[in-house]
Amino acid sequence: MRASYEACAEYLVRVAQLLERNGVMLRKPADGEDLVLEEDDDGGLSFELLGDLPDGSPPAMAGVEVREEFRPIGADLYERGRYEYELLDKARDYRRAFHLHVPAWFEQTFLVVVHEHCERPIGRVDCAHFEGSPIKDAHAGIGVLMDVWTGEPPDCDALRCLG
Repeated sequence: MRASYEACAEYLVRVAQLLERNGVMLRKPADGEDLVLEEDDDGGLSFELLGDLPDGSPPAMAGVEVREEFRPIGADLYERGRYEYELLDKARDYRRAFHLHVPAWFEQTFLVVVHEHCERPIGRVDCAHFEGSPIKDAHAGIGVLMDVWTGEPPDCDALRCLG
């Protein structure tokens, strides 16, 4: 995904709106706070959205985390270089995550740039990284998280372990 600064800012708003349409109560940013597209010292952009899923229990027992980073590749042009889409369902005792980060290391070590995490029960890590498929953008990532959350708990043993 490539976009201008303005398009990245608009994308962040649409991602937050999509989470809210799916019933996610955002914790970050907190109620009344503005969405923040952070800029680092190297000119990269990033955002983080954290929220609770409507599972009927106070406090919520399921939550999502959506993070993305964009690196500058030209005059007012950025390219997504990192993502993390995570679901933690304490009520059903599992974690699923879909990541693109440290792509050079993952490519050198496992010949892939994306990977997944699966813990069932939470904290049981039989495999540190599972083979994954790239996720196009946060809209698709949120769709994957919602499918996981509304479906049967994952069978981590059915996934291909990278090591």
